[in-house]
Amino acid sequence: MKKYKLSFVQGRLSPQIGSNFQYFPIDNWENELKVANKIGLKNIEWIISDLSNPLFNKTFFKIIKRKLYSLKLSISSISLDFLTREPLYLSNTQDLNWLIIKLNNISKHFNYIRINVPIEENSSIYNITQLNKVKKNLIFLKNKLSKNFILSLETDLTPNNVRLLLNNKQFRGIGLNIDIGNIEANGYDIEEYFSKLRKFIFGIHIKNRDSLFSSSKMLKNKKNLNFICKNLYKLENLNDITLQTYKDNKKYKNQFISNLKLIKHKLNYYDRS
Repeated sequence: MKKYKLSFVQGRLSPQIGSNFQYFPIDNWENELKVANKIGLKNIEWIISDLSNPLFNKTFFKIIKRKLYSLKLSISSISLDFLTREPLYLSNTQDLNWLIIKLNNISKHFNYIRINVPIEENSSIYNITQLNKVKKNLIFLKNKLSKNFILSLETDLTPNNVRLLLNNKQFRGIGLNIDIGNIEANGYDIEEYFSKLRKFIFGIHIKNRDSLFSSSKMLKNKKNLNFICKNLYKLENLNDITLQTYKDNKKYKNQFISNLKLIKHKLNYYDRS
């Protein structure tokens, strides 16, 4: 089986920021890295909640790099979370160009980080005008970003529409990050992603949600999770498996450890099978 990185979404080991369930943990990111190290994690999905992220500041980047090195942690992916509130179809070229410059400045320090571009929920595509703007901005990102980055989409488009989009020669090299909880919440079939899109799957988000858009819950022994773990060997281009699991604002550390134990057990079980 191709070696993948087991990772976690930044903030899962921190209290929430105000009313935001997932946001860059400005007051706890350093401590969170220490906790991640203590529980045996090696990789993190760094989240960009807005353009003031310390990753983009030269002085703070040096601090971040030293912290990661000392704790033997790596950035496996960077998620452009701000695009869930500022959809890609509304993004202007000046903002995207600034972002690309900042990302490219740090790219020389890393190898093959997956860049996650959310096009879902509040930033979903609903009409042809939005689609054409998304296409334009994706091509801009693809052409300008350093080749040290692997560009992937996280989207609630149907599997058929995702295949139509990514099979376009203009998007060659762009992949997909699938979220097994969101797939179930949206009523899609996980097996369809493997039959139609497996060559595009660069990343997997692990969470538990039920059908009809239910909220996130603790991981359980469910079909989608078992199917993913059993069929990982088919994903030749997989970069990372990242826990984006349930947390509340009090027991988040213990909840994460419990979820981590379950996913490790599943991965080890099917890896031996």
